[in-house]
Amino acid sequence: MKPIIAHATQAEIRQAVTSDGPSVLRDEALGLVQEGDYSAFFAPFDWINDKADIVIIGATPGKQQALEALLSFRTALASGASLDEAAQRAKSAASFKGGMRTLGARLMDHFGLHLLFGLSSTLDLFGAAAHRAHYTSVLRYPVLKRSGNYAGDSRIATRPIMRRMIEETLADELAALPKAWLVPFGPNALRALEHLAAAGRIDDTRILGGILHPGGQQWNRYNIQLDLVSGDAALAVPGGAEVLRRSAVLRAKVTALLQQ
Repeated sequence: MKPIIAHATQAEIRQAVTSDGPSVLRDEALGLVQEGDYSAFFAPFDWINDKADIVIIGATPGKQQALEALLSFRTALASGASLDEAAQRAKSAASFKGGMRTLGARLMDHFGLHLLFGLSSTLDLFGAAAHRAHYTSVLRYPVLKRSGNYAGDSRIATRPIMRRMIEETLADELAALPKAWLVPFGPNALRALEHLAAAGRIDDTRILGGILHPGGQQWNRYNIQLDLVSGDAALAVPGGAEVLRRSAVLRAKVTALLQQ
């Protein structure tokens, strides 16, 4: 994919990635697979921080993340960077940006993950302690649904296009980090990890699942998870009971680990 990205202009990449309809550059030149309503295209999310002991995992990169990664990769190549360095820059530029980092850290700290990791705050994983973190998605490459962003759903580990990406690409990626803690953001990323754990591909004791995805679109649920809403008010929120259940499971697991 290197020559395709290097020879495309920034404007061409931007138009192709953000298009709400078919795109020759995105869907054909960078296209990886098409299956019914779903398709995947290449963006440079391949770099792995093999020194990491904490892996933060989303569902799949969205168009904006893919655009940032592709443009950063192209710029790095144009400046003479090696392929590995360009891939590292691309991964750093596009992973869990802005408010997602702040909210994600707030949620992780609420459950004591910073204590488990020996940090003053998990926000350090995006700053001073970034060398300890690897950021990824269960679907490494951007998956689209009818040319629009796909956020994941209950079938993320069962559709053939997605199952292959999880069982092959993700499993191999996590095999390079067998002792790392695995922190999935959102229930869809957790489903994929549970699928690999059930198949014996990863150690389920390393999974710290139950945290909502910090995309900033579900504040009623965030407030439940942060214990700002409880009781009947929490149960009245759509999905509130499931948030409470997953939160309780995570809290119990972290408590037990801290007592070891």
